[in-house]
Amino acid sequence: MKLKVTLVFSIVTAATAIIGIFMTWWQIRNSNKQSLFEKRLQLFLFADGLANLFRETPTVLNEKDDIEMANDFDFLLLTNNAELSSITSVIKDAKDSDKHQVFLKELESFKGREQMAKFVFKDPTSDIVSNFIGSYRELLFSTYQYQILIDNMTDAAKEHSLSKEEAAQVLQQNLHVLWI
Repeated sequence: MKLKVTLVFSIVTAATAIIGIFMTWWQIRNSNKQSLFEKRLQLFLFADGLANLFRETPTVLNEKDDIEMANDFDFLLLTNNAELSSITSVIKDAKDSDKHQVFLKELESFKGREQMAKFVFKDPTSDIVSNFIGSYRELLFSTYQYQILIDNMTDAAKEHSLSKEEAAQVLQQNLHVLWI
């Protein structure tokens, strides 16, 4: 009789341990799903915010042969949300090293989000989201570089007593020569 009671207690203990392991596995699985969902949601909201900004900035989409003097305004529109507000001011003084550092850090966070998108989404969504975030990062960086070019052109125009339009024409002629 004592053997039967011991055997029953052993079986109940083993069953309880198996149920406990199963419950732990179930909780971990659900926690991982929740964490993955939160990361996906975070990236989706970020990418959606960028897409909205991109849609609201039609001048960036138009390729032009002339110099874009409203580049700083385009940049302001492309960074006009809470997520990117820390880099909006970099375009007004593109040569300020402190603002430049903040801008570079934000671009690095774009790279991190780009890589995260590859891991948390399944194909082809991972490629779409990752490529979009990377393209937006490149657009911001190109716009920033273009602003430096415009600032240098404006400084040279002042130095040679030219108007912005005259300097733009000279620069445009020189760029056409370089591209040919």
